[in-house]
Amino acid sequence: MFLQHMLAVTRDGGLVATVMPHGVLFRGGEEKTIRAGIIEDDLLEAVIGVAPNLFYGIGIPACILVLRQRVQSGANRGGGKPAYAQGKVLFINADRELFEGRAQNYLMPEHIEKIVTTFDEYRAVPGFSAIVDNATLAANAYNLNIRRYADNAPPPEPHDVRAHLVGGVPKAEVEAKAALFSAHGLDPADLFVERDAKYLDFRTQLARRQHLKPAIEGNPGLLAKEAAIRAAFEQWWGTHGVRIATLSGQLATDSETAMAVGGLVELREELLASFSASLEAVGMLDPFQVRGIVAGFWYQTKYDFLTLMARGAKGVAGAWRTSIVTALEDKASKESPLEHKLVRFLMSDFVEAIGELEARKAELDSQIKAASPKNTEGEEGEASESAEESADDDENAVDEAQLKAWKNELTAIKKRLKAKQKSFTAHLDREVEGLTPEQAAELLLTILHDDMRAIVERHIAAQRKAIVGAFENWWDKYRVTLTEIEGRRDAAATALRGYLEGLGYV
Repeated sequence: MFLQHMLAVTRDGGLVATVMPHGVLFRGGEEKTIRAGIIEDDLLEAVIGVAPNLFYGIGIPACILVLRQRVQSGANRGGGKPAYAQGKVLFINADRELFEGRAQNYLMPEHIEKIVTTFDEYRAVPGFSAIVDNATLAANAYNLNIRRYADNAPPPEPHDVRAHLVGGVPKAEVEAKAALFSAHGLDPADLFVERDAKYLDFRTQLARRQHLKPAIEGNPGLLAKEAAIRAAFEQWWGTHGVRIATLSGQLATDSETAMAVGGLVELREELLASFSASLEAVGMLDPFQVRGIVAGFWYQTKYDFLTLMARGAKGVAGAWRTSIVTALEDKASKESPLEHKLVRFLMSDFVEAIGELEARKAELDSQIKAASPKNTEGEEGEASESAEESADDDENAVDEAQLKAWKNELTAIKKRLKAKQKSFTAHLDREVEGLTPEQAAELLLTILHDDMRAIVERHIAAQRKAIVGAFENWWDKYRVTLTEIEGRRDAAATALRGYLEGLGYV
């Protein structure tokens, strides 16, 4: 009923997007009649399934229905959907696109970018989306269950019985991961030797499971591919990163704020297109991962860009300083001001000095605690420590002079540390105020470069981890064979029988 009302009050060609529970997609009765009418009128453009527990207080998965109102043309009323979408419905199954939080799940920028890109391009992606014509939906009794058309369930874990019995990794399983290995520059032949026509063995130097990760991470082909994508990123940043600096002061100079905002959107599209072209050419990350890097970078820096447009690069540094001081004054804040990116760049010596003082303080605390006299008697009813433990304590005992010296040094360290922390705000103010506009712009670009580089590294590490996981999985499945297990069992049984015979029990 609510959806019908939305459509009824939507202008011709207007767009409706609404969140619904999955039940509306397949329940019978009146809801089926409503679905039939919507599909026959060609109003439904897309059905997007999202992950569970995304909405506060609602743990069930939900879906987003995207509909387009029809358009009156003379005496006729035709479809309002774009020509490429008429007579069809796009199903997107994004219920695996999520970041798991403690109390709630979240859509990260890369997840949103993947969903939006698929919708905008209106294309089928295996295991993620499918395009279904209205005639097929009618033949399926207007059932819009997303998984029926776009099934993203992972394939079942294969198990080769022969490999479990006698060992060896099936070549078919290795070939199934060929795309992942090739993308990262890894040749499986560097870690396997051929056993026979259908099976492989781990190389002899890989004698233990923990040898796999270092062998993979040190593989020349893998390292070369990672170096190539890092080089592509650095080349892209050198060409397009400076474009960010052109945003400086736009809100102060443009007569219309909309013009400046339009420049921001234009910059995002420019960076997205150029970044995709540069990194996709390397072939390590898929297009969605590459676009997700830009989306994640944009999401975490968009407010910095707005500040840059309004107040320039030095204004961004000033805004960072304000947030650092606020966090410092907020006793309940879990953020450490010393870990802020501005502090790391402007006050590295200051942070290093505080780190050294805190490390020495912790060391002295532990030494004093270990050397302090312990009670030799326990609580009532408990025996005192054994003579052997007392002898050990005597050997490790520290004389009173040393203990006093440590305590005096600890007191001095605490005073120095407190003085350093008190001077933090004044030191930060001097560093920020001392920046020239040119220095502030250079600092901003360096920090943004490192932020984006960190996102790239995170994607590289995630894919490398998937490769390591594949080899470790094969090790866990096939390295120990049934024959070896039976041999160990028989040896243990023989040893046990020997012990029992020696004791005269058998």
